[in-house]
Formats: sequence, C-alpha cells, structure tokens
Amino acid sequence: MKNSTSAIKKTKEKNQNNKKNSFYYTLISILLIAIVWKIISLNYKPIILPAPEKAFYTVYEMMQTKSFWISLGYSFFRVFSGYLLAMVIGTIVGVVIGLNKKADKLLRPAVSMLQTVPNISWILLAIIWFGLNSKIVIFTIFISLVPIFVINSAEGIENTSEEYLEMAAVYRLKPLTIFFKIYIYSIKPYLRSAAVITSERAWKIGAMAELLSLDTGIGAGLYWARNNLQTERIFAWTIVLILMGFLSSKLLKFLLKN
Repeated sequence: MKNSTSAIKKTKEKNQNNKKNSFYYTLISILLIAIVWKIISLNYKPIILPAPEKAFYTVYEMMQTKSFWISLGYSFFRVFSGYLLAMVIGTIVGVVIGLNKKADKLLRPAVSMLQTVPNISWILLAIIWFGLNSKIVIFTIFISLVPIFVINSAEGIENTSEEYLEMAAVYRLKPLTIFFKIYIYSIKPYLRSAAVITSERAWKIGAMAELLSLDTGIGAGLYWARNNLQTERIFAWTIVLILMGFLSSKLLKFLLKN
C-alpha cells in the first residue's frame, strides 16, 4: 500500500515538473524570438519591420480603445459559432461513419475531398453565396474544420476495444448504454485531439475570411493596417490572433482533460 502511494506521489511530482519545464521552455522560446526579431529590426525602417516593443506597445494602445474590443467580440462570435457547428455536426457524422460501413463507403470519400479544398476557395464561394456578412466567416470555419472532427470521431469508433463490446454482449447491455458507456468513452481522446488542433486553426481561418470580406473583426483590422501602411498594427493584430488561438487551445485542453 505504501509503495503504491509513493508511486502515485512520484508520478504527480514528475507531471508537475514536466509542466514547469514546459512553461520555462516556452518562455525561453518567446524570448529568443523577441531577441532575433529585435536584432533584425535594427537593420530596417519601422515601416518594414518595427521593433518588438513597438508592436507590443501598439497592442496595449489598441486595448485602450472601444473599437478593439468590438472587433475582438465580432471575431470571437464568428469563430465560436463556426467552430461549435463543426464540432457538433462533425462528431455526429463521424459516429455514423464509424458505426455504419455503408455510410463509411458513401461519406468518407466526400469528407476526404472536402479536406483538399483550399480555405480561400471556400471564402470566395461564401462571398457569392451569402453576401458580405458574418455567415462567410462562420461557414468557412465550419466547412474547413468539420472533416477533421468527422475523421477523428470515426477513428475513435473504429478503434473501440473489442473486449468491451464482447462484455457488453455477454451482459446484454442496451444499445444506448453501449453507445454512451463504450463508444463515447472511446472517441473522447480523438475528439480532444481534434478540438485542440482545430481551435487555433479556426482563428487563422476566421481572420483570413474577415480580411477578404468584412469591415469588422481582427481580419478587418489587418486589412486596414495594410491599406494605411501601419506595419506595427499588422504585427499587433497578429500578436492578438496568436494569443487568442493559444488561449483557446489551452482552455480546451483544461476543459477536456477529464
């Protein structure tokens, strides 16, 4: 008993040390990027490459304005809506594909084809189909991310433990019980992986769609910064975009870790 308790403590300590090391390495990596950025910026005019402190100060300046938070709010709504639709519909379709061989043969090729379509093509088509509004961003995020959720969910179902299914048959468990207790449990790690990976991608796709079609949001901020040759604002909005993607992935990891 004592040995098992000490082993658990050692495992917890090891995990905590790994988290601390990961945090320190991340800080060191950011610091190295900032140093290299600073050195290179010394050789160019600010309009070409502003210094890192100028870019971060611009972020601070933007945060003092109401328009910044309005733009961030618009982007968050669009990204969240498209992302949630992709997760829900993608998971449902993936489960159907995983449980039904005919559905697998019929739908998997279509899902694979969707994955190969460039984001820019979806954006241009969405502009034609929906006009210049938030539907462009929501649709583009949805259609770009849904194949990932479909494939991961299907793989989770297909890799369900045969032993669990055999035990369920022996104990004559009801189909709904098998689905929620065995299949859903099986796809959880696959969904967690898809959710974390796509959360950062959703922000990048959303910003691209906004840049090409709308006058609000982070992408629109990048568009106007480019038009006005405000290079420091381009870097500032990019920093905001990176932070939103990073925070989203960390939040999802925390929420889905159990």
